[in-house]
Amino acid sequence: MRVLFLPALLVLSSPLVAAASTMPEGAYFQHHDWVVACDNTRTCRAAGYASDEASTLSVLLTRDGGPQQPVRGRMSLRPIDGQQSPQGALHLRIKQRDLGVLTQAKEEGMYALSPAQTATLLSALVRDGGITVIDSGGHAWSLSDKGAAAVLLKADDFQGRVGTVGALMRKGVAAESSVPAALPKPVIRKATTQFSLPDDRAFAKLATSPALRAALRATLKERSCEGLLDADRDPPLQNSPLGIQRLDGMHLLVSMRCWDAAYNTGDGYWVIREQAPSRAVWVTSDATSYGNGEIIASQSDRSEPNCRSEQSWTWNGTRFVATSATKSVFCRHVLDGTWQLPTQVTEVR
Repeated sequence: MRVLFLPALLVLSSPLVAAASTMPEGAYFQHHDWVVACDNTRTCRAAGYASDEASTLSVLLTRDGGPQQPVRGRMSLRPIDGQQSPQGALHLRIKQRDLGVLTQAKEEGMYALSPAQTATLLSALVRDGGITVIDSGGHAWSLSDKGAAAVLLKADDFQGRVGTVGALMRKGVAAESSVPAALPKPVIRKATTQFSLPDDRAFAKLATSPALRAALRATLKERSCEGLLDADRDPPLQNSPLGIQRLDGMHLLVSMRCWDAAYNTGDGYWVIREQAPSRAVWVTSDATSYGNGEIIASQSDRSEPNCRSEQSWTWNGTRFVATSATKSVFCRHVLDGTWQLPTQVTEVR
């Protein structure tokens, strides 16, 4: 029985995705109170949090790929029930030096950092820390710098900035022009799907076929779908029924419950040909929904059920192509994890 959701990057390297796409993979790295996720366009997002899990202060630093790209900073302070709420304007302070008021964004509890505030914050993160936010009532919320240097170095490395004058860590003398250019979002053409009749007898018969179950099982390299394994005798996975629906005139979509855990469930999806041989192609064993040519996997963290990771795959008329992968990390009782950190982005048309 599965208890953990596969990280986004593991799914990015799945057999189907490798066959369906040549898009570069993103990267994800976590160290102490900081985490960074870089996507396939070379944009990197680094998020930092307070060491005290009772505090909901966090920061997001975003830098696009390519030369001469600035770092954009945002902060979030959205206390939950029982926590101190900020009063009046919020000031950013670094080692008791007042760096001015945080600019309130449209969304409640969100603030934009000015370029000067962002630059000073970056310097403090990799040197002496001492970062706090103070409200008009004198209440203070601190931001941890523990792990920031390692995370920012990972971002520099992913974007090819190490050794350049624009690197955040390990600056060098190389010109910014040597930094690899940003990559465009891959465009995915979504194909039209067909609807199946609810009383399709042919599909009902196919769903009971031992040969089809064997074909599905043959696509699995690991125990990623317990409901397909002969050795599994635990309900409700035992004899999990197959669901079959039409994708188009040649392809069918097969699904079944693959695993159950404390907070999550995972359904498996395969594409098969309607005419034998089925040539089954596995998509995922972690799905939570399907509709209109899109498979979605949305899973929550065991310790923070409101903190979710999501992935999606879109039907292009031949196969399901991975179209997004996003992690919501370090919820720490922060509403919805505050920051969504994509490792894969596309434009679906």
